[in-house]
Amino acid sequence: MSDILHHMKINSLILFALGLSGALLFACPNEAFGKKKKKKPEVAAVVAPPANKDSVEYRKLIKDSETKKGLFITHFSKQNKLYWEIPDTAFDDAYLLSNRMAATSNTQDFVAGQMVGQPMLLSWSRNENTVFLHKVQTASRAEAGEPIAASFDRNFQNPILKAFKIEARTDSSVVIDVTSFFGGNEKCISPIISNPASALLSRKSNIKATFVPDASSITGVKTFPDNIEIESCLSFSTTPLNEPYTVQMHRSFVRLPKEPMRRRLHDMRVGYFYSDCSVYTTEKDKIYTSEYIHRWRLEPKDEERERYFAGELVEPQKPIVFYVDSAFPEKWRVAVKQGIEDWNAAFEAAGFKNAVQARDYPADDPDFDPDDMRYSCVKYAATTIANAMGPSFVDPRSGEILTADVIWYHNIVSLLHDWRFCQTAAVDARVRKPVFDDEVMQESMRYVASHEIGHTLGLMHNMGASYAFPVDSLRSPAFTQKYGTTPSIMDYARNNFVARPGDLERGVKLTPPILGVYDIYAIDWGYRLIPDAAAPDDEKAVLTAWIEEKAGDPMYTFGAQQFMGTVDPTDQTEDLGNDHLRAGDYAVSNLEIIMQNLEQWAAEPGETYEPLGVVYEQLVKQYSRHIGHVMAYIGGIEYSDARQGTNALARTYINKKTQKQAMQWLLRQARTYDRWLTPPALMMKLDRNMDCNAGLRRSIVACLLNQTALYRIDESSMADNAENYTLEGYLDDAVAEIFKLSYQGKALDAQEQDLQAAALALMMSYSGLDKNEKSAAAAKQAFDAYREVQGIADCPDVPCSHTACGSHAGENGFVRYNLGQQGISRNRIAPLMTAQLRKIESLYKSRKAAAPDRQTREFYDYRLLQIEELFNR
Repeated sequence: MSDILHHMKINSLILFALGLSGALLFACPNEAFGKKKKKKPEVAAVVAPPANKDSVEYRKLIKDSETKKGLFITHFSKQNKLYWEIPDTAFDDAYLLSNRMAATSNTQDFVAGQMVGQPMLLSWSRNENTVFLHKVQTASRAEAGEPIAASFDRNFQNPILKAFKIEARTDSSVVIDVTSFFGGNEKCISPIISNPASALLSRKSNIKATFVPDASSITGVKTFPDNIEIESCLSFSTTPLNEPYTVQMHRSFVRLPKEPMRRRLHDMRVGYFYSDCSVYTTEKDKIYTSEYIHRWRLEPKDEERERYFAGELVEPQKPIVFYVDSAFPEKWRVAVKQGIEDWNAAFEAAGFKNAVQARDYPADDPDFDPDDMRYSCVKYAATTIANAMGPSFVDPRSGEILTADVIWYHNIVSLLHDWRFCQTAAVDARVRKPVFDDEVMQESMRYVASHEIGHTLGLMHNMGASYAFPVDSLRSPAFTQKYGTTPSIMDYARNNFVARPGDLERGVKLTPPILGVYDIYAIDWGYRLIPDAAAPDDEKAVLTAWIEEKAGDPMYTFGAQQFMGTVDPTDQTEDLGNDHLRAGDYAVSNLEIIMQNLEQWAAEPGETYEPLGVVYEQLVKQYSRHIGHVMAYIGGIEYSDARQGTNALARTYINKKTQKQAMQWLLRQARTYDRWLTPPALMMKLDRNMDCNAGLRRSIVACLLNQTALYRIDESSMADNAENYTLEGYLDDAVAEIFKLSYQGKALDAQEQDLQAAALALMMSYSGLDKNEKSAAAAKQAFDAYREVQGIADCPDVPCSHTACGSHAGENGFVRYNLGQQGISRNRIAPLMTAQLRKIESLYKSRKAAAPDRQTREFYDYRLLQIEELFNR
């Protein structure tokens, strides 16, 4: 397995981890709905004999039904049976079926308003007795006019998703019964998740339940010219507890435009979600992959096209409208609307004015429904989840975004409060209180709303953006007022934890920008129309030129998100600035100030210490983030976009000098953090053990001796053994730093002993000689602590919880997936670690007699017994 997987499909990441394989549903436009008509499956379309609308069958079918005209004529009976009267003309169109949770009795899997899975691209066919609903294959296509097209069609049929008996006919339509499809437990649109990958992504078990048919039915139907909206009440009994579980499902069946939007080719140097497909052609000596970004269809009105291409700002034919849930309190609604309409500045760079609009849920429109796919909404979810997310849903033929949602979980307010307090309380008196003033909370909410709207516009996370800023610039009033904390709000760059006391009064800005310079550039790149381009390939030269214009400026660099660990220190979450050691020094100094004043600044007189304990845990978490930022330098690799014809390298290793500085910084933290982070008096009030933060120290040792980092360090010497560490040289320096106090002949307190003991356990494990279960458990404990700090054991808290910690289910993105990296081989590391253990054995023997105190001497005695036992086995 490759150590880093580039250009991965988000869904495929999990399939890869599970050892599964399969084609993605939405990948590429199919010629069935383009210029070339795709051949239907071997299900003959037989024209039925004409039937009179007054036939007995038809009249019996629609008797006592509520009939509505629209996309199809719908007949909904008093017995909750739903019939669709499908016209003959409908069999040539493409459709999208969405499946949304309108209401629920249990928010474990989904909240009200959330889409369940991705919408499905569908088509119809029929024979004399049956109508077939097909799931359209879009993962591959053949170029129009290719001689291989006939063979392609035979090998890429659109599979049948569902068959419906023809219940009646009219002169120009057929009638089918869709009651069981929408009112039963239809697997393809069920709210019960059966995919094991979902549980792996969400780190929790999904609801398991059996369907209760007699408590389930279709409850309502709305019919419009281009869509049908169906409401169903579905009931289940959960297993094994037999608890009732009821959901209200909203399904939208939407006709897609006959002419798809023109696609824009994807380039991984700009962070857009995208669709892709494999293209079969005889023009190339291979099957190639075509990729195109997700974006809204923004076009000038026909009469204003000349003005647009002349450089004037024009309004789009159809703006992007977001409706804001009436459940939002007014004090927060204003911030959410600002966050939505902030993106107009970016669209003006692309030539459109008033492109993004925020509106309240209409109170007097009977057709409005926030679960209708025609409406994009910011929805409020009253749950304990501290998060938000912003998925979008596309026409898979073109990448056109058709609708989008922002799900705003109520308890995100606690996350925003904790971040702001932990990151800025040392410099900002306004956040030293349990409940922020509205103005302060609105700043944070505006940022979250804007970030999530960025996703709905097609933009991925840009985790490398904040690395563009020099650390000291984050203490400059002029710089921060202009740029905030990051060039992109699509980064996870929060509040200014680099700022020091007094900086706010000097004018230093503590929050991210309204929009970053990268955000404006990315929207311009993705949405500006290119004149005289008749096909996607015609745009490629211009799109490339736009990227190359910014190539020398780090503010416009896209940094792909890393999953399951961090390898590239320049591309991290929750960080600020281009020097994590220097930024960490500022941040830790600020955390020390907060800890010294914690009881005063976060006090709630008369309450138990439980709320204060929660704040304390957030401070520990913030500190661990800073530790994690520097950990990434050990065995680190900086990735870049390398193109043929240049001398650019796809990867460069972090050099010896920088790694040694990081090693020393981490060990300095390991030796000192308990002094300020774990004060005994506070621990006794909070009812915490005095070693409650010992895992951080062990995680630092595990980082320095991590097998995948050791492999990369060994590999780096092959690339450049002058600038980079050799493995032997690295281990010499690491062991010397870890055991520094013993080399200096100093006393070892409990924390120092813990540090050295963790290192010894790992070294003994690497030697391959240790069969002691206790030593193995100690080594595992250290590595578990390291994985937790690195975000490998669990996903970090983020205000953007897509299915895969910041990704969107069903969408592709350029990410780096760090699970299953190459580790150092036993043959390579065992002799080196054995030699290091011999050195420590000699060191302890030489220091034991002159140990400055009893506990140090007894520590040496015990560890020498361990080492001697290891070698004498």
